[in-house]
Amino acid sequence: MVTPSTAGQPENEEEQISYAQYVIDPEAATAIQRSLPVLIASRRCYMDQQADDEISTDDKDLKQYIKRIADHCSKEQDYLLADTPLKEAIFRVMLSEGNRPLNAEDISGVLTSKWAMTPFPRNTSPEVIQRLLPASSNYCISRVPDPEPETVPEPPAAEISSAMADAMPESSPSEEGAGE
Repeated sequence: MVTPSTAGQPENEEEQISYAQYVIDPEAATAIQRSLPVLIASRRCYMDQQADDEISTDDKDLKQYIKRIADHCSKEQDYLLADTPLKEAIFRVMLSEGNRPLNAEDISGVLTSKWAMTPFPRNTSPEVIQRLLPASSNYCISRVPDPEPETVPEPPAAEISSAMADAMPESSPSEEGAGE
């Protein structure tokens, strides 16, 4: 039975939504002609940005920037402020997690915990995040392809027949005469 307190919630485990995973994709940056190193380097904390004379646009520095953000900058108080636009916040969460594949539930959990006691109430539910992720191409966010389902080769028909014959119980002599 659906009551007002359970409306919108799955009635059983099987009805739960499976969200796709997303990453910040260098190929997406190339496709839209954006410099991903510059985009990511500009999300570093103030101290790290001041330490650099110039931002490297070399792709080999990309992992360095992400690692530094995940290890240090994301822990700074001003990294993810409560008034940050949601798409920007999603991008920053992905960087803070080292650009490992994340789904809407993962991102929602981080934002909800960071912004729980702020004066700016925001809807950071997985449903809202899921709607924003596919529309975040300016941030070079791409969906991780679903894995190909593993195909199990079917045994030849002769093997099936012999396996079924082996599985059938043999009738005893007393059962054969019982029907007469």
